[in-house]
Amino acid sequence: MIGDSYTSGEGASAGTYKTVQVTGAEGSVLNQIDPAHQSATAPTLRAIDKIAQENPNVTFDVTFVPVSGATRGSLYETVRPGTEFEHSPQIDAVNGANIVIVGVGGNDAGFGNLAHTVVTSREATTEQAFPGMMAPLQDGTYLSQQASVYQDIASRAAPGATIVTLGYPKVMPDAIQGGSPSPVSELLISNREAQLVNEFGSTINSLNEQATQQAAQQTGANVTYADVSQALSGHELFSPQEGLNGLDFLNVQGSYHPNDLGQALIANTLTPTVNHAVIHELGNQGLVGPPAPEPDPLPTVDTAPENPPAPPDPVVPDPVVPDPVVPDPVVPDPVTPDPGTSDPVVPDPVVPDPAVPDPITDPGFPDPVVPDPVVPEPITDPGFPDPVVPDPVVPDPVVPGPVTDPGFPDPVVPDPVVPDPITDPGFPDPVVPDPVVPDPITDPGFPDPVVPDPGFPDPVVPDPVAPDPVVPDPITDPGFPDPVVPDPVVVEPITDPGFSDPGFTDPGFTDPGFSDPGFSDPGFSDSGSFDSGSFDSGSFDSGF
Repeated sequence: MIGDSYTSGEGASAGTYKTVQVTGAEGSVLNQIDPAHQSATAPTLRAIDKIAQENPNVTFDVTFVPVSGATRGSLYETVRPGTEFEHSPQIDAVNGANIVIVGVGGNDAGFGNLAHTVVTSREATTEQAFPGMMAPLQDGTYLSQQASVYQDIASRAAPGATIVTLGYPKVMPDAIQGGSPSPVSELLISNREAQLVNEFGSTINSLNEQATQQAAQQTGANVTYADVSQALSGHELFSPQEGLNGLDFLNVQGSYHPNDLGQALIANTLTPTVNHAVIHELGNQGLVGPPAPEPDPLPTVDTAPENPPAPPDPVVPDPVVPDPVVPDPVVPDPVTPDPGTSDPVVPDPVVPDPAVPDPITDPGFPDPVVPDPVVPEPITDPGFPDPVVPDPVVPDPVVPGPVTDPGFPDPVVPDPVVPDPITDPGFPDPVVPDPVVPDPITDPGFPDPVVPDPGFPDPVVPDPVAPDPVVPDPITDPGFPDPVVPDPVVVEPITDPGFSDPGFTDPGFTDPGFSDPGFSDPGFSDSGSFDSGSFDSGSFDSGF
């Protein structure tokens, strides 16, 4: 077997390539992949192996020497001479062979140059260069040279030998569909460029077949053409399951060559022709030829992902639909508490829905008051005089609040938000401390009026800190007839005209209220008990 990259198996898994022992630094020996990229899974080898397995009594002596990137001219040349990767001229392997499989011509036609142009240029550039690439295929040059090589091979082979010539598979779809496994190539290759590639390949195949016919006529040898053009049908580039590599920056040489699936598909197409050549040779030797082998089943396995997925196991119940016999354990039974229970101390054992934690109420009682279920609040029981039995489920820990008992007669409840001093409106004392500035709690219910009096008669010692800076307005007592009003601009102490202390002297200040017989202080019974001192101041290779 001789030929170029499509015959050597270029594009297969790297682990299938032939390796060569190479002497490294300090005499170390390394196994390196031969650049010829001769794959153990190449289509021609797969076909031979398939036929050999079905004919164990037949000896097959196989010589496999194709080189990736070969041309018609390189078949007659030593490749990489003087290196560990040196290869003798491939044409030498043809001498005296009974069956020759040859795949060459694509690199001579410039297929690699076309692929490079398509990938690296705009569609207009490819379209402009295409006629020049097609010229050697249309002027008869390619056909005559290809036929000459086939004739030379036939003349070197054994008398009566069979020469099998190869073409190339169609690698592009008729129309590129989006979302393919090769997104990079999809960005670089247009529909028109794909059509040009297929036209170029189809022309080469047609010329190879014509050259095969000419060689058979000129030599009288058994020269037959193996048509593999449709081997990748349904598995071209951009198909859901590609039989061809797209652009691979880590292995540019293997780009746009058949992958493992593609090589198996080509082998299946090639096997009948190779088997026919084996039968012909066995007939020349007076032996019975082998039966036609069955196609390699590997492509059938690889194409399975395109089939519809297998139905789910009927044994396993659908986890989405719960068993209707068993209640859903995730959603508690929404049954309401037992209305017949008369004991308010024992809550209904049914667990409330955890999604809406509402207190459990007992509708068995005549009390129609039910807390708002949207905003949980402490449960009040106005129907019972006994405040000892609160619902054990509440208060809701989310909104803690003091539980009040409306059963007691005292309606006074301190505001839990704004703690103000508690005043007792039941007493006649109208004096109320300023609610803005919390003052000590005074108890006007006692007859003793000894309470810190914000209105001391001493005008000499005003407390500069004590006056409320927010409401700088002195408290006046409209019950007194004293018309004297202190200057509102200068905050001054609150005077109490209700006292009759004769010891008080104030230059420039007279208190006509002391001698006023009409004065009466309804809130005080002791006119002399106020303390006046309590204020403190203080992130290609183009080879085939």
